[in-house]
Amino acid sequence: MILVTGAAGMMGSHLLDVFSPDELYRTDIQASGHVAALDTRDAAAVMRLFERVQPEMALHLAAETDVDRCEREVDHAFRSNALGTLNVALACQRFGAEMVYVSTASVFDGAKPDPYTEFDAPAPISVYAKAKFEGEKIVQTLVPRHYIVRAGWMFGGKGKDKKFVAKIAAMCLGLEGGVREIRAVNDKFGSPTYAKDLLQNLRVLCRSGFYGLYHTVNAGWCSRYDVALEIARYLQSDIPIVAVSSATFPLSAPRPRSEAARSYKLELLGLNGMRPWQDALHEYLAEWLAFMPVPAARRSNGQELSIS
Repeated sequence: MILVTGAAGMMGSHLLDVFSPDELYRTDIQASGHVAALDTRDAAAVMRLFERVQPEMALHLAAETDVDRCEREVDHAFRSNALGTLNVALACQRFGAEMVYVSTASVFDGAKPDPYTEFDAPAPISVYAKAKFEGEKIVQTLVPRHYIVRAGWMFGGKGKDKKFVAKIAAMCLGLEGGVREIRAVNDKFGSPTYAKDLLQNLRVLCRSGFYGLYHTVNAGWCSRYDVALEIARYLQSDIPIVAVSSATFPLSAPRPRSEAARSYKLELLGLNGMRPWQDALHEYLAEWLAFMPVPAARRSNGQELSIS
């Protein structure tokens, strides 16, 4: 049995695409449907649930992912992303469970001109990244049988998606009225990561027994502007995509110039199943369209896709 935290989030929405329901005990901060309630910041509640469920593995997805909120609310960031991870790690230690911790490629300072590998030294510059990196160190210290996977610019979530890809796609389809042009940043770089692809590769990794730290990102790297262009191409949108600097959108938290990463250790072990980010994005957009309130949308190959 795999106990999952944060199962109602972006990655959690793809769990049943990869795992069967009877493999999982899904939890989130609030109960809903087949997802039980668990606040990972509550150490006693975490221990009680582990004692009852007796999982063989914990897939720790629960986190505060709002980077700007983390910068404004430092205590909240470390309580959620570091101490919440500590509670899960201690429970894994006590009950002999393996642990999977999903971290972030933003643990680097962004100065490297090439994509980061697992052998580069982290130097986080935002509170969010610092808290996630503390979580990595906690897992490495307390749980010998662990897998730490660093994701890049995550996309996914199906109908729950409120992130960059969904926003740009909605504008391209005219679902947000009055949009005459779409502005996207071209001076920050990263590696897009489809949540479903990450989970699929994670399942392979967890069966290998090669414990440790891994980057798990879709192949290639790009700017947000490049992602927006690819979305517009796929959706055959004629709304102009305009490149702007990051100074156009002032934010609370600093972002590294580059979060580009390479799934290097997976490559060396022959376990890298992460496809090019463009291919993953196209598949996700086709899936996302099924949840959108428009009568029809065209695929990039010119075929019609009927949606409700």
